[in-house]
Amino acid sequence: MIKEILKTLFLVIAMYYLFIFESSYLPFFTFFSFLVLFVLVVNLLEEPQGRLGLISAFFFGLMLDIYSTHFIGLMALSFLLASLLLKFILFKYVKIPSLSWMPKI
Repeated sequence: MIKEILKTLFLVIAMYYLFIFESSYLPFFTFFSFLVLFVLVVNLLEEPQGRLGLISAFFFGLMLDIYSTHFIGLMALSFLLASLLLKFILFKYVKIPSLSWMPKI
């Protein structure tokens, strides 16, 4: 239980600092986002049954919604749906033996 809380807290802090870095130093670098890559990596390294990737995708989308001109919840729902789709594809169809040596989140 405490291990899950610490992982979630570390992930939120890492996403916050990555968000601050990207919005401060790369404001016009719109065709690539480090945060999207970060959420993708978290979902790939996590077990397909885990919830940490879904939580991180939702909160990352919510952070983007707060500091953008989009409607509140638009990016959060789109990242959550993309994360759910990725989890579904990884759980049902894909077995990645080359990543089995990497530590799971």
